[in-house]
Amino acid sequence: MLSLFMVFLVFGSLLPLVHDMQVRLELKKERLAAYETLHEAAKTIASTGSAEGQRSVNGILYSWQAEGHCVEYVDFQGEHVRLCIE
Repeated sequence: MLSLFMVFLVFGSLLPLVHDMQVRLELKKERLAAYETLHEAAKTIASTGSAEGQRSVNGILYSWQAEGHCVEYVDFQGEHVRLCIE
C-alpha cells in the first residue's frame, strides 16, 4: 500500500512538471522561429524591397511587415502573438 502511494506521489508530481516544461519548450521554439523570420525578412527587404511576406515553419504561418518590423503568428495553443523589434 505504501509503495503504491509512493508511485502515485512521484507520478502525480512529475507528470505535470514535465508537461509544463514541454509547453514552455514549444513556445520558445515558436518564438525562435519568429525571430528567424524577422531576420529573413530583413534580408528580403534589403534585397527586393518587399514590404511584407509570410513564412511557414512546422505548420505555423509567420507573417511579417517591414513597417514596424513585426511578425505575427498563432501559436500551438491558438493564441495570437505579435513580436516587434524595438
